Amino acid sequence: MGAHSHFLWMDLFSRENSAKRNLINVLKENVLFKTLSLRELKYLANLVYERVYQPNEPIFQQNDRGLGMYLIAKGKVAIKSPTPEGEVLVTTLQEGNFFGEIALVDPDNMRSASAVAAERCMIIGFFKPDLMEILERKPTMGVKILFQLSTILGRRLLETTERIAQMTRSPIHSSLRRGERLEKTS
Repeated sequence: MGAHSHFLWMDLFSRENSAKRNLINVLKENVLFKTLSLRELKYLANLVYERVYQPNEPIFQQNDRGLGMYLIAKGKVAIKSPTPEGEVLVTTLQEGNFFGEIALVDPDNMRSASAVAAERCMIIGFFKPDLMEILERKPTMGVKILFQLSTILGRRLLETTERIAQMTRSPIHSSLRRGERLEKTS
């Protein structure tokens, strides 16, 4: 007689466990969740949502209500913003990056840009109701996540402020601040 039927079941369970281990590893490598214990990561893995997006498929649009953040497990995501001349690429995010995290803390968050799959992507969604559940059921875990989130938001605010300061120090912006007109050259 061939292999026992329980070997078939073992294969099914090992694939499921392998996928869960991969998800836990992706979460563990993200700065937002790096302080969580293995037990906390397993709990989180049962709350997050995985979804595959096809190339050019929107993840969210500018001015949509923000419901949560997204972590790129595989692939690339283009962050775009509309201009009067059309859409402009703000940045391209890669595997391991995350975006939309302000929606976790801002009750009236509206998306400031659009997110579109630049190629086939596996995206992990972590939504505000899930964070609220963690805060209620596992407050120590929730504080760890919120502390990391506040550190990240603070760092991103500082980087943005520095970029604006650099832009306003450039010669063209300095002239405009002093009220000088830019002359058109022929």
